[in-house]
Amino acid sequence: MRDLPPMKAIRVFEACVRVGSFTQAAKELNVGQPAVSHQMQSLEADLGVQLFERKGGQSLPTAEALAYYRTISSALGEIARATRGLRQRASQPGLTLATYPGIAMFWLMPKLAELKNVNPSLAVRVVTSERDHDMPLDDVDCAILFGDGNWLGYESHLLMPEIVFPIASPSLSMSCAGRSPEELLEKGPLIHLDHRDQRWFNWQDWRAQRAPKARHIDSGVEVTNHGIAIHQTLMGQGIALGWKGVVDELLINGLLVALDSAPITSSRGYHIVGSSAFFASTVGQTLLLSLKV
Repeated sequence: MRDLPPMKAIRVFEACVRVGSFTQAAKELNVGQPAVSHQMQSLEADLGVQLFERKGGQSLPTAEALAYYRTISSALGEIARATRGLRQRASQPGLTLATYPGIAMFWLMPKLAELKNVNPSLAVRVVTSERDHDMPLDDVDCAILFGDGNWLGYESHLLMPEIVFPIASPSLSMSCAGRSPEELLEKGPLIHLDHRDQRWFNWQDWRAQRAPKARHIDSGVEVTNHGIAIHQTLMGQGIALGWKGVVDELLINGLLVALDSAPITSSRGYHIVGSSAFFASTVGQTLLLSLKV
């Protein structure tokens, strides 16, 4: 901590570089320009480095200042996000969970209904995103993510291993009765997922394990997430790959039919991911019990 410069000077420095002038920084911070100049002189003396070059009426950041700013602004952003998250949780007690649209629609919501029955006063908010890098992990209590269980800096618990098989509506399954795995792939109609990062199983993976002699794979239609794929399957518009756990209730209720008794599997799966502090809390422990398959 002894290496840290005065935080007031850091705030002023960040504003000066970001807005481009001492005058504008003074307006933003609601102080006089002499106070800004004084803080920058003090910071330069503390660091032993010239941060601004005075040219005419302008104060231009040096190369050292710009490099310092990139680190400072990132650190201040992390502090702001962490602070915002604490304030939100303090002012609005409850649970905020992030996951994929398909998981939220066809698996999570019934589970949360059970959680609400146990804790009716708990406010629950679900946010969704199709891509992991868009998941606001800093702004939520936890997230349900797909992967190998390793998320740096977070604790994770496996909810569903990756067990995958083809699914169809009852009416479409009747027209597929008696087909071999090869015929299923060749004739379709198949629903493909747009997996740009290729983390989830796709029809090529299913072919490799269940129908290596198939001459080709029906092109069918391509959709952007598993929720859309399941919806289209329920409507009888094609055959999709279904993840055990996600589609269990739909199978039990007869809304979907599994077309192959031998699933393909991997070491991946859906995990609930969050901080150790969250899982140690009463809400975290109750949620984990509610979501375990």
